[in-house]
This record gives sequence, structure tokens and C-alpha cells, in this order.
Amino acid sequence: MRLLTLLVPLFLLPATLLAEQPAKDPLAGLKQPSRACLWKVEGKDLTKPSWLFGTIHIGDPRVTTLHPRAEEAFDALDVFYAEIDLDPAAQAALLPLMMRKDNKTLSEAIGPELSKELDATLKSINPEASTEPFQPLKTWVVTMTLNVMVMFKNTPEELQGKEALDAVLQARATKAGKKTDALETADFQMKIFEVLNEKEQQAFLAATIKQIKEDPGAVEKQGKDLLTAYLTGTPRDLGKIMKKAMTQVEGDKELTERFMKAVLDDRNIGMANKADEFMQGAKDRSHFFAVGALHYTGKTAVQKLLRKRGYTITPAFK
Repeated sequence: MRLLTLLVPLFLLPATLLAEQPAKDPLAGLKQPSRACLWKVEGKDLTKPSWLFGTIHIGDPRVTTLHPRAEEAFDALDVFYAEIDLDPAAQAALLPLMMRKDNKTLSEAIGPELSKELDATLKSINPEASTEPFQPLKTWVVTMTLNVMVMFKNTPEELQGKEALDAVLQARATKAGKKTDALETADFQMKIFEVLNEKEQQAFLAATIKQIKEDPGAVEKQGKDLLTAYLTGTPRDLGKIMKKAMTQVEGDKELTERFMKAVLDDRNIGMANKADEFMQGAKDRSHFFAVGALHYTGKTAVQKLLRKRGYTITPAFK
């Protein structure tokens, strides 16, 4: 499922999409986004404006260099919020949550046929890769990691391991002595994927393997399209890419829709609730909420939900 690469938790994407581009690259010459993925929040007795900022969970230098309007809002913040705590110690605590709890290895759980297909797919990405490192991991973790491997297959070595935008911003806020917090807990983010039972997780893994086999360049292209949309477009452009990327498990539309509701719509509602709680709890402070830009798209976009709660939300894209 290609969409997993768009919604993958931040801790699984510590790399950049920057790669060698063709001569007519729309990003040529860009050193930062051409627009700020930013909304100003006022009203409901707030004495300072707060901000909703859309991120993309990668570390491309053109992404981590903020648009001047976003930089100005960031410099004025009193409290910074990410999706989850991005402190290294908190990130390290995530590893046990990715491990299987069924007393089986990955191969035992998914069976010999799917294991064989997974091994062949891994070797098509990297001849030295194998399923061995994946054996203790939950099936959904393997699916997302597989997508990431394809997306970053051609990333220059010197650009690998770059901190994603969200982590860069939290580190900057911490260094500046600002308070930091999160809209979700890491445990909550991980449990989102438990909406899929083991059989359903395997269905998504099989669908992902099939897609990579049929069109190995599609996932990498999707990542480049996403980067281009973030640097030159609007959240609506990102939303279009998301819809295009939605791939259903063959013959099971309900499963895909249920998964999307859990990873996006339900989370948007939770994020809006927490943002409202934080702002109302400290009306004299400037709150800066930095979450994935996709959370600002669609019918349950965070800014739309906050507008319904009585806030005045003003786009600050230019």
C-alpha cells in the first residue's frame, strides 16, 4: 500500500528525498518552500496568535529551511508541539512497540509463500538484503519499511540519516529554551496500526509487494511528487497525491477505508481536540503546532475542525 509511505510515523523516515534531478526540475534553484504551509489561529479569547504548520516527515535541506513567514511565526512561539515527542530517548523507547507479541517469527506468521515473495522483493531493492532482520517485527512495520526502502533506494549516501523537519524544529525550540509538547503519544501512534488484525496486515504486505513488482519506480516517483508539492504547492496538492496513492487491498474497499479513518480522520479529530485544550489552557501564549501537512487536507482537516470550535483560522500560504 503506497499510502503507508505518506502516513508512516516520523521515526521511520530519518532520511531525505533529495536526489539528482533532471534539467527541467521544478525544484531547481529552490532553497526553501515557495509557500508557507501555515495557518494563523485567533479568537476564543486568545491574546496572542497561534499557528498551525504543516510538515513533511523528511530531512531535505530545502524542507528544513523554513519559508520566511513560517520562520517568523516559529521565532515568536512560546510552546512548540510535534505529533509525538521527538527526543532521542523517547524515540528509542519505540522499538519494543514494533516487536511481535505472538511468539512467532515474521516468516512463521506470514507463511512460506509470502515470505518467499518478500525475500525476492528485498533482493530486487538491495541484493544483500534478506528477511532476517525483519523476523521479530510486526507485519505492518515490515510493510512500511519496505516502502521506505524503495522510496530511498537512490538517495545519495551523504544525505541519508538527515533529521526530519519535525525533529529539526523541536530541537531548535528546545535549544531556544522554549517549552515543547506533543499532540499524541508514541504509544497511541503505534496502536493505530493495530486496527488491522494479522490477516489484514498480511493483505497490505502482499499488496505492497505486488505494486513494487509491477511498477518498482512508482513509490520513488510518489515521494518525489510529494516533495515537489510540499515545496511548490499547497496542502490541497498534497491531498490530491494522497488520494492518488490510495491503493485498496484487492477486493476489500472496506478494509482500506477503515484503515484510512484510523490513521487520518480519527487522528485529525484528536489533534484538534488537543490543540483546543492547549490553547484554552494558556490563552496568553503563542502555540505552534507542527504536524504532517496531510492532516490539513480533506473533510476532517484540523483547521476546519478548529474553525467549527469558534476559532478564526487564516491561511498564511504566501
